[in-house]
Amino acid sequence: MKETIENMDIETIVISIVTISVSIIAVAITYIDMRRRLKQEREFSQSMANLINTLREELEIFRKQSKTSEDIKRQELLFKQGQQQWKQITDIGRAIGKILEYAGNAEDNEEGDY
Repeated sequence: MKETIENMDIETIVISIVTISVSIIAVAITYIDMRRRLKQEREFSQSMANLINTLREELEIFRKQSKTSEDIKRQELLFKQGQQQWKQITDIGRAIGKILEYAGNAEDNEEGDY
């Protein structure tokens, strides 16, 4: 009888340790995910700032109304840079959308488990 009680206590301790370990791993994964999201948001913000600066430069060029070949080449270069930055912003936006969608689905799945 005494051995059965001791075995139950050991089983309870093992279950508790496993539960705590799983919780710690879940917290670590959440932390890593949040850092990754923060990095993506910073990249997105930087891309937006670069796009705004590029658009300001383009606007300044258009104001001068200079049609020299150098200005035309510069405008083409700025336009290409704007396109590249826009593509990067949309790619980052899609990635963030997918992450948020995945996180929402994960939360819905967790709520459904209880």
